[in-house]
Amino acid sequence: MARSKCPACEYHEFEAVHVTTKTGQKFCLIQCANCGTVIGALDDVKIMNVIKNAEKKLSRFLENLNRKVLTVCRRKNS
Repeated sequence: MARSKCPACEYHEFEAVHVTTKTGQKFCLIQCANCGTVIGALDDVKIMNVIKNAEKKLSRFLENLNRKVLTVCRRKNS
């Protein structure tokens, strides 16, 4: 699989930086970790919702997995 590269310096690592504009809008800038060139901007509210939803789904998945593991362990010990 090809690696994404910064268009300015060709570095291959990126970071998310949260910024607030003068008018109060919040964004998440995706920028090169080496030179800081911004390659994208995402609405911070949407990103936070995506993260929160993923966290909820992961939590439910882990709870279900834990229940199944406990069930298997109880069956083995019976």
